[in-house]
Amino acid sequence: MNFRPRKDTAPEAVFQMTAMVDVVFILLAFFVLASEFRSVERDFAMGYEQSGPQTEGLAPGDLPPHIPVYLRRTDKGVGIRIAQAVLRDDDFDAIRAKLTEINVPSIGVRILADPQLTVEQVARAIDAVLGSPMKQVSVSEDSPPRSTAVGSSDLTVASIHWENVTSGG
Repeated sequence: MNFRPRKDTAPEAVFQMTAMVDVVFILLAFFVLASEFRSVERDFAMGYEQSGPQTEGLAPGDLPPHIPVYLRRTDKGVGIRIAQAVLRDDDFDAIRAKLTEINVPSIGVRILADPQLTVEQVARAIDAVLGSPMKQVSVSEDSPPRSTAVGSSDLTVASIHWENVTSGG
């Protein structure tokens, strides 16, 4: 019987901190480089009248359910029409001015866009509407929706709805 400890026992398992610190820094660098810290910025000149619309004394059916803004592709750019008022081509500031003149935030604005327009052109119109006193805007295709086969690569947006959450009223 030998009661002395043996010298050839296996060493204890040692936790390697260096390798774990390296992995943590590699992951940290990956997430920092893969993240986007900027958000979309919009700067509007909110110079419209805060006095409120003159809707006293009107019956519920007197106002339309929405104000239509028609966007058409033309040779000169984007043709713009608000209801029956024809605006100059590519004059998106005129949309904001006309809707500021109307100034009835309880009525929504519906942008009826030509399917041939680019996303940037429609986005400029949306930005112009959101820069006005109007609080709601929806976007839809001006022509009736096309029927597409299952598995088709054509994408059509039937309706998109935004709320102007930055309004102070």
